[in-house]
Amino acid sequence: MSILQGRVAVVTGASSGIGEACAVSFVEKGAKVVLAARRVERLAALVERLEAMGGEALAVATDVTSEGAVDNLFAQAVERFGTVDVVINNAGVADSTPVDEMSLETWEQVLTTNLTSAFLCSRAAFRVMKGKGRGRIINIGSISARVPRPHSPAYAASKWGLDGLTRSLAIDGREHNIAASIFHPGIVATEIAPGAVKLPENFAASPKDIADVIIHMCDIPDHLNFYEGMVVQIDLPFLGRG
Repeated sequence: MSILQGRVAVVTGASSGIGEACAVSFVEKGAKVVLAARRVERLAALVERLEAMGGEALAVATDVTSEGAVDNLFAQAVERFGTVDVVINNAGVADSTPVDEMSLETWEQVLTTNLTSAFLCSRAAFRVMKGKGRGRIINIGSISARVPRPHSPAYAASKWGLDGLTRSLAIDGREHNIAASIFHPGIVATEIAPGAVKLPENFAASPKDIADVIIHMCDIPDHLNFYEGMVVQIDLPFLGRG
C-alpha cells in the first residue's frame, strides 16, 4: 500500500499539464487532492474525472500570486479534509523575452508567478504541517535552473530563485520533519511550452511521465527526503559535448 493512501495533497496549476497529471496520479495512489488554478471550468471537469475514478477532490479557484487567495486555498483544504500532507508548487509561466526588450512589468509577473507563489504556498503549508510533525513540499523547477536557455532572464532567475527557496525550506523544515524538494523537468509537452507539443514523441516527455516521477518522490517514508530530481531527454544537449 502506498504511504499516500488517505493523505491530502494540494496541487497548484492543476487545470492542465503537469498539475493535472499529478492530480490523477495522486488519486491512483489513494490520496485526496485539492486542486488550485484560475480556470474554474477546467477544475470542475477534473474533479468529475477524479471522482469517477473513485477519488476525493476539491477544486478551489486560486490566484497563487495573491496572499489572500492562497490563505483561502489552505483554509478550504483543512476545512474539507482536516489537514494538508503534501504540496506540489507547480503553477508557473514561461517567458522568452530578451533582457533589452523586457519590461519591468513582465519581469515582476514572471518572478511573482514562479517564485513568490511558491513562497506563499510553502508558508501556508508550514503553518499547517508544523503542528503535525510531518509534511512534504515539492517545488517544480526547470532545467533552466541548471543551464538557462537564451533570452529568458526572468524565467531563469525565477527558477534559480526557486532552487534557493527549496534549500532554505529544507533546512527550516528539519526540526518539524517537513521535507522540501525540487523537481526539474526537461522538455514537457504542455500548454506552458506549446512548441514542445509539436516535437517528436521521443523528445518531449508527456505530463504523465513527469507526474509519475513527482508522485514517486512523495511516496517514500516520512523521515526521508527525495531532495532533488530531474528528467531530461537523452538527446537533449544538456550534459556537455557528445
